[in-house]
Amino acid sequence: RNHWLKAPREQLRSSALHGGSRGRSAMIGGATASSASPGRPGADSGHVPFVLQRQNSTGSHSSRFVKGTTIEKPPNTDGEGLWGILNHPMNLMLVCLPLGFTAFWLEWGPVPVFGLNFLALVPLAKILGDATEELAAGLQSDVLAGLLNATFGNAVEMVMMVQTLRAGKTDVVKATLLGSVLSNVLLVLGMSFFFGGILGQKKQRTTVLAGLGLKDEEPHGSYKSADGSREFVAEKVQSFSAMTALVNTSMLLLACLVLSLVTIFYQEASNESIYGEIGMDSVILGVSRVCSIIMMISYVAYIFFQLVTHRQAMSEEDDGGEPEEPTISIRMSLVVMLLVTCVVAFCSDLLIQSLDGVVEKAHISEHFIGIILLPIVGNACEHASAVRFSIMDKPGLAVGIAVGSSTQIAMFVVPFSVMCGWAIGQPMDLDFGSLNTTVLMVSIIVVLSIIVDGQANWLQGYLLISAYAIIAVLYFWMPDATSFRSE
Repeated sequence: RNHWLKAPREQLRSSALHGGSRGRSAMIGGATASSASPGRPGADSGHVPFVLQRQNSTGSHSSRFVKGTTIEKPPNTDGEGLWGILNHPMNLMLVCLPLGFTAFWLEWGPVPVFGLNFLALVPLAKILGDATEELAAGLQSDVLAGLLNATFGNAVEMVMMVQTLRAGKTDVVKATLLGSVLSNVLLVLGMSFFFGGILGQKKQRTTVLAGLGLKDEEPHGSYKSADGSREFVAEKVQSFSAMTALVNTSMLLLACLVLSLVTIFYQEASNESIYGEIGMDSVILGVSRVCSIIMMISYVAYIFFQLVTHRQAMSEEDDGGEPEEPTISIRMSLVVMLLVTCVVAFCSDLLIQSLDGVVEKAHISEHFIGIILLPIVGNACEHASAVRFSIMDKPGLAVGIAVGSSTQIAMFVVPFSVMCGWAIGQPMDLDFGSLNTTVLMVSIIVVLSIIVDGQANWLQGYLLISAYAIIAVLYFWMPDATSFRSE
C-alpha cells in the first residue's frame, strides 16, 4: 500500500496499463523488490522502498536515444544488417546523388545543382543518423550512447555549417541554425500535436481506458478508418512528461538570452561609437567567443544532469519490452558514418557553391533558403518520426525529437559554429540581428505556454503551425540586403 501511495501519478497510470504484478515491477524498474522476496527488509510486511532504478542501467543492453535527450526510441531500420538501414522509402531519393554530381560536372546550372544535391542530402542525413544510433546501441553503455547522441546527433547540420563557414557565408550559417530551431519547435511539434490530437489507434485507446478502469465508449464525433485500426478521435488530449519538456525549454530560453544580449550590446556600443567600426567587430567577436564557451559548458552540465543525476526523471516511461540489439557491428557503423560524412561534405560544398546562382535565377531570398529550406535536409526523417510517434499516442517521443533536437542546436551547434569560425579565421559571432532574436524569443515563449502543463491537443498544434507559416511568409519577402548583423 505504501508503495502505491508513494508512486507518482505517471507511474501509477503506467502500472495500471500493464496490470497486476507487471505494473508493480515496472514501477521499480523491474528490480527484484517484490513483497515475496525472501531475506529483504520489509519482505514480510509488504513494504517496498521507494527507490526508482532503471533496468540494466549499468549498460548491459543497447540504447537508442532521441537527439539531445535520454528518451529511448525504437530503431529507424526496417530489417537486419546494413540492408535494414538502406531499406527505407526515403532512400529512393539517393538517385539524386549521382544526378547532382553530374549536374555540377556538366554545368547544368545552379538551380539543378542546388535542387538535386538538396534532395540527395535528405536520405544521407537519415543514413548517417541511423548509423550513429546503431553505433550508440553497440557500445553497450547508456552513458557513452548518451554522450555520442549529445555530440553527433546533428552531424549533418555540423558538416553543412563547416562547409558554409569555409565559403565565408556567415549569414547563411546563422539563418540555417535559426531555421533548424524554429522548424523543430514550431513545425515539427505543431504537426505532431495536430495529427496526434485528431488521429488515434482503436486498440491503444481501448487498452488505456480498460487499464484505468473506464468504459470504452465511442466519443462523439469519432470516425473509424476502413480497416478499423485508426480513427478520427474527438475530445482527445495527449499527455507527456512536463519536466523533460520544461528543462529543454529552459535551455532554449538561455540560448535566446545570450543571443539577445549580444545583439543589444552590439547595437548600444555601435551607437555610442566608442570602439569605431573596426574595433567594434573585434569586440563583438571576443564577446561571442567567451559567451560560446559558457554556453557549451552549460550544455555539458545539461548532459550531466540528464545522464547522471536525473536520468530517471528525464526519461519517458517505456512499455516494458525487451531492448533490441544493434543491427550492425560497431566497425560497420563507423565505416558507414565516415563514408556518408564525406559524401555529405561534398554535397554540401556543391550546394553552397550554387547558392548565389539560385538566389539570382530563381528569385528566392537567401534568408528563406537558409531559414526554411535548408533545415529540411537534416530533419526530414526526424519530422516524419515525430508525427508517427504522436499518432501512435507516444507524444513524449515527439516532444523529445522536436524540443531536444532544438536544444542541441541552440546550446551546442551554435556556439560550436562560433568556435569553428574562430579556428578557420571566419568572423562568426552571436549577433543574429534584432528581428531574428525577437522571432526566436517569442517562438520559444509560445512553445513554453503550450507545453507547460504536459498536455497537448490538435488546436495547440495548429497554432504552432500557423506561427511557422507566418514566419515563413516574413522571410520569403525579406530582401537579401538585410543583414543578420544588427545595424
